[in-house]
Amino acid sequence: MSNSDRLTRRTVVRAAGLATATAALAGCIDESSVDDPDDSSDADSQPSDEQGSEPDETDDEGQSNGDEAADDDAEAAPLEIELRGELDGWRALEPAGIEGDVNPTLPLEAGRTYRLGWMEGDGLGHNIEIRDARDDVIDDLSTPVTQEPGEEQWLEFEATEEMAAYVCTPHESTMRGDIVIETPVDRGSDESDDEGSAAGQEVRIEPGTRVEFRAQTIEWEGITPASVEGLPNPTFVLEDGESYELGWTEGDGTVHNIEIRNDDNEVVDGLSTELTSEEEPSDQFLTFEASAEMAVYACEPHQNTMQGEIRIEGATPE
Repeated sequence: MSNSDRLTRRTVVRAAGLATATAALAGCIDESSVDDPDDSSDADSQPSDEQGSEPDETDDEGQSNGDEAADDDAEAAPLEIELRGELDGWRALEPAGIEGDVNPTLPLEAGRTYRLGWMEGDGLGHNIEIRDARDDVIDDLSTPVTQEPGEEQWLEFEATEEMAAYVCTPHESTMRGDIVIETPVDRGSDESDDEGSAAGQEVRIEPGTRVEFRAQTIEWEGITPASVEGLPNPTFVLEDGESYELGWTEGDGTVHNIEIRNDDNEVVDGLSTELTSEEEPSDQFLTFEASAEMAVYACEPHQNTMQGEIRIEGATPE
């Protein structure tokens, strides 16, 4: 398999997970666009303009206003995400696109209103709350612990950039899912275009270089060398057989690690660090020789957002 084939494959695989989740939450069928089989027969029974009927402008205007009002109501209605509280994780019930998933990552659009909650459980005491990257509850978005969930176990909120996770307080080690905030891109804004082009930017790393990251739930942010400073999830171009160091020295207080994986999403040669929530860890570096099987570097708990590509040059094609 050539390097270009491997790069294309892992790019598609990486993008598919988050894109699918986004579509699952946002996608709704517009039933008004489905043709009514009775429409054709009704049309045949109506007199044509040629037969002397005059168009009813009042009815057309009323219909138009009604459609606009319906569209406004649809946009204003919060999107509901319903979960089932179970000790081993939050199990998604709605929307249908994530049904059955455990602790699914929720891609939310900044500024949009959502309702998140649970009405079914396993009989144990649970609650639900929304936290930031430092694991602090945001804007009192927390429900009381209960064994009998009801309407009080729903949170209605407007998605903001600081939201990082939804959690059950008594069982936060297992009942925790990521929240990824997506900012709508203004295609007319140069700033938005610049930010979009920075993600995944390709950087050639010299052999023997120590690459240092800042671990954030939404991305890996480059610190050193200077060529990666400030870049989110950069793509690394490495030379086959050469030695490198890769790791992170600053964190956001959330649990992270770093590991190197192949195209099958398997850890390569045990290159994985222990999970830690330390903000200034000292044991989160990997020392390795670049090889053709290396495809990505990732944080295991947040692989949907904290993942960058590795491209190996000089390797013999398989």
